[in-house]
Amino acid sequence: MYLNLAMIFTYLESPSHPALQPFIKAFWYIRIKSETPLSPLNAIPIPEQCLYFYPKAKPQSLFSGEKFIVAPSATLFGQGTLPAQLMVPQDYLMFKIIFQPGGFFRLFNMPMTLFVDNLEDSEAVLGKEISDVRDQIEQTEDFAKMVRIAESYLFQQLKQVKTAELPLDRVLLQLTSENQNLDKLAHLACLSSRQFERKFLERLGVSPKFYGRLLRFNAAMKGRMKRPQEPLMKIAHDYGYYDHNHLLRDFKQFTGTVPTRYDLESSLIY
Repeated sequence: MYLNLAMIFTYLESPSHPALQPFIKAFWYIRIKSETPLSPLNAIPIPEQCLYFYPKAKPQSLFSGEKFIVAPSATLFGQGTLPAQLMVPQDYLMFKIIFQPGGFFRLFNMPMTLFVDNLEDSEAVLGKEISDVRDQIEQTEDFAKMVRIAESYLFQQLKQVKTAELPLDRVLLQLTSENQNLDKLAHLACLSSRQFERKFLERLGVSPKFYGRLLRFNAAMKGRMKRPQEPLMKIAHDYGYYDHNHLLRDFKQFTGTVPTRYDLESSLIY
């Protein structure tokens, strides 16, 4: 996790219960305190789908030059594809449920294409039960208690799962930026390439090729944060890009600018 060093932050992470692990990757807790009422952070699209809860003040998000959007208290966010600026309140608390790739689709049987780049009010999507979860989470600042509240809800959803696990779902749990050969992945999933692309899109909201680009770029940006003085050509080589221009294309698309103008110190990259 990389955040502006001028901020005081607490970051906690917990794996999900073993019975939930095919669906839920982890739970996160982030508390940020800063000296200014709204602190800006640059956010690149991350390869994940999440449910966010904001027990205190809510952040504001700006996507690709559009107007700022205030996040609902309980927010469903599908796969992001756009760079954003996040305005973090002075006293910010976020609890996040991170789904495994395809986990939300299997739990709720809803295609993730509906939620790409959308901050959705979770009650409108999942009903009153999730609002009850939100209300309980807002009554505490204890991370372990938040996890228990979330897992209690998720265990109830687990009883209703109607989407059987396919070989594809096991393949999705093993995705990395290095193994994005479509024919190979389709073979492991026991599907034709066309079937694989269709079911992948349904589960993650974006194509396998685009998701692979997100995985690789996210890995490269984490490498750049650790080695900010490293030449971009070296970063490109280390993370599987053909050349400098190949990385530069993704950099422009996923940050909205070029490396020399990008502020790494005010970036949310994980």
